Amino acid sequence: MTKKFMYYVKQIGLKGVVPLLILVLAVVGARMIIKTKPVAKKRPPVVTAPLVNTRILASQTYEVWTPVMGTVEAAREITLEPEVAGRVVEVSESFIPGGHLKKGEQVLRIDPMDYELAVKQQEAVVVEAEYNLKVESGYQRVAGREWKLLKKSSGGTAQEAELALRKPHLQKAQADLSSSKAKLQQARIDLDRTSVRVPFSCMVLDKSADLGAYLSLNESIGSIVGTDEFWVMVSVPVDRLNRIAIPSAANGFKGSRARVVVGSGSDTFEREGEVLRLLPSLESKGRMARIIVSVKDPLNLGGDGTHPMLLGSYVNVYIDSGKLDNVIAIPRSAFRDNDTIWIMKDGGTLDIRSVNPVWRDLDNIYLASGVSSGEKLVVTDISAPLQGMGLRENVQKAEKVNNDG
Repeated sequence: MTKKFMYYVKQIGLKGVVPLLILVLAVVGARMIIKTKPVAKKRPPVVTAPLVNTRILASQTYEVWTPVMGTVEAAREITLEPEVAGRVVEVSESFIPGGHLKKGEQVLRIDPMDYELAVKQQEAVVVEAEYNLKVESGYQRVAGREWKLLKKSSGGTAQEAELALRKPHLQKAQADLSSSKAKLQQARIDLDRTSVRVPFSCMVLDKSADLGAYLSLNESIGSIVGTDEFWVMVSVPVDRLNRIAIPSAANGFKGSRARVVVGSGSDTFEREGEVLRLLPSLESKGRMARIIVSVKDPLNLGGDGTHPMLLGSYVNVYIDSGKLDNVIAIPRSAFRDNDTIWIMKDGGTLDIRSVNPVWRDLDNIYLASGVSSGEKLVVTDISAPLQGMGLRENVQKAEKVNNDG
């Protein structure tokens, strides 16, 4: 056998044996590698529980406010007009746009000369009418004595007696005196009306008359707006009206308090107001109720340092809506889609719970049912929340939230 092998080797040659030998070694090596390969051991999948921050819920009593927006309007705004005609001879220094006038202060004065003369003339007419009445009273006494004598001799009818006693003459004299006194009173009123005064404390909006101008009856002098009070016209959801006090006899005509916030950012300031009236119709577009909120001394003429409210301003208003007893406040950021919240149960699992809020404001929603004090509210966002999934609590953060709450 060896001789035959050696014979074939010699016949084939060394060059033919080497490749064959390499092939044999490769096959043997591959089989060894396959037999000795490592085998991976199967392990159960590891579930990673999200790390979340929680807040322990507590039932409390909260004072709630209805947030609305509104526009500042004038409570009183009129156009001044003279009640008598004449030339303007005097004008107040405060009668300029933006000027302030106190109640009863004179705006301007119309030349009173003609009206003073009219008063004197009418005073003379009154004196004459009084004289005529006194004279007629004397005639009455004389006529009475004459009628007694005439009646004894010839009798007489009732009509004759009335004429003989000069009763119609007396009635006319009395009527003339009453008429002259009424005209005198009217003349004095016209004289007083030459001084045009403001009926309430006000600010001048615009001015259309000045010194030397001739004013006709009821010609515009200017426009004024009352400064004692401004109104804020706000729109309120109809379902909030049951928690807002509207002045009526039942509540002593006392409306809900209101906080009127003007401005934005660091330039905001707050004024106190009160609900004054509920208008009888809804908005045509939003179908919301309309309420008037009254703000006293809106221009800060009292000088307490508060910024003035300006007409036409768009303001935020918070109306006192009473108190909610034994409710739990949930931050808006923790209120999820479809009216749900996330609760971390004692076993460290997620409970996606549907709730029905009893009140909502800009920062919180308030729950009277569906949750209990002591439960842990998840305030961290979870990318793919599933009912019953495991959670890990950030203990340090939870303690901080609890201390703050």
